[in-house]
Amino acid sequence: MPLRRRVARAVWSGLAVGALVLAGCAGGDDASPDTTLSFGPQACAPSEPSLVVDQIDDAVAAVEAELGGPQLYFEINATPLLVNLFVADASAATVTPFAYVGGELSSEAAIEGATGNAFVAPAIDLDPQLVLSCVTDQLPASVLDVFFVEGGPEGAVKYTVLTSNEQGGQLSVEVTGKGLVLAVDTI
Repeated sequence: MPLRRRVARAVWSGLAVGALVLAGCAGGDDASPDTTLSFGPQACAPSEPSLVVDQIDDAVAAVEAELGGPQLYFEINATPLLVNLFVADASAATVTPFAYVGGELSSEAAIEGATGNAFVAPAIDLDPQLVLSCVTDQLPASVLDVFFVEGGPEGAVKYTVLTSNEQGGQLSVEVTGKGLVLAVDTI
């Protein structure tokens, strides 16, 4: 699908770039926040989101009001300024992109040839105050660029945060709806 995010995954080399500790969300005492990301059963403190994840519900409501009812989505993402929604047709063969900015909804023409897993809005179960909290706590010098809700098998969803830092590095961090870190990939 041409509008879907395409991410090239970097291969970890034998050189020590940084460690990923699978311990607890609070992190280890020796860990540098820019090279170590720890995760596990502990939750991080709620925080005001730097991305407009708190507008996802309003954006979905606007799309569904515009289109006359529940929709299938390939992806919904939130940036610092807007929410993008990629709406699938019933056969998941076309995608219609929508943008929700400042309470206003706009769209583009449907695009043929879409592929991927689709989901319905009730599959989204996230807390806007928590979903970015562990990434923010563990990577305070990084910028949160985009938060993604993506379709998975059988209508499931996956939450991913794309981050960048001053040195040009990027991480793709998979989180739960409550912000717990599940996986980290370099980009």
